[in-house]
Amino acid sequence: MNFSEQPPSKQWAALKYKGEKIAEVWLKPEGDPLALTFRVPQKSFQIPGVDQLLTVENLLSAVSLATNDVESWRLGEAAYPGRDSPNPEWRHPLPPPLPDVAYLTIYVHLKPPPQATAPKESPVPEVPLARWQELESRWNAILGLEATIDGLRQRMESLRSEMEAAARKTLTGEEKVHALNADVAQWEKARSRVHYALPKVKEFIHRATWALGLPERKHLEEIFKNSIQPQVPFPGMDKVPEQLEHLLKDRQILSAHGTAVCQECSGVLGDIQSAYRTLQSNAARKTREKMSEARKKGKFF
Repeated sequence: MNFSEQPPSKQWAALKYKGEKIAEVWLKPEGDPLALTFRVPQKSFQIPGVDQLLTVENLLSAVSLATNDVESWRLGEAAYPGRDSPNPEWRHPLPPPLPDVAYLTIYVHLKPPPQATAPKESPVPEVPLARWQELESRWNAILGLEATIDGLRQRMESLRSEMEAAARKTLTGEEKVHALNADVAQWEKARSRVHYALPKVKEFIHRATWALGLPERKHLEEIFKNSIQPQVPFPGMDKVPEQLEHLLKDRQILSAHGTAVCQECSGVLGDIQSAYRTLQSNAARKTREKMSEARKKGKFF
């Protein structure tokens, strides 16, 4: 949204995630044209997965604002500077309110808009074709990594379901009677690793899901569509290579992390399945041996 053109709120507006209200926003409280207030209900922090998405950066993104637009923000008695100052709190999950407090309230103050009488910018010089090709190549490399990351996310969604099912699986009555103790112990040991692997899967799925919605990424996508692809020179072009390189490295790190987690979880699931197959095979063999022995003695089941 264009914040300066928005009228002051007359009531709280809902911010939703997957159709469910998780927070609310009030624009320009008390007539302040550069302020807005978020409030997050106590129950939102109790929704699995949502508590990790409740960050100042994501709340701003939900109303089409970037952290670069912020001059300062406040949470309770703690005040924080805007994006121009180093501040790791932007992406940290917000703390839930005290048990007897209904909402967590965040106050945000935006930077004033640039002066309309700003001096005219110098003409943008002609850009060599090689530079356009370099910028387009970097963006395409980012898209390729994002496709890899999304593929890893889908694979880990499947692994997550399979590991959760494997962790809940119980032995049949016959398997409980005839399974070897050593096989049961090996199967239980393999299943116990799910407890340590699942949080890594959930954390990667969360990071991969939010990666495409970052304001910095949306900004570069607009630059690519409006300027780089049609090869239209634009002000501030000298900063774009560094921004693309930063996003590219971020995607490389996320892709490498996802690959490692996917391999680990595939190994965990493979060990569980292998241990269970061994257990089943030995239990079936033991059943056959007992039946054969019983027949020899003239006993029948």
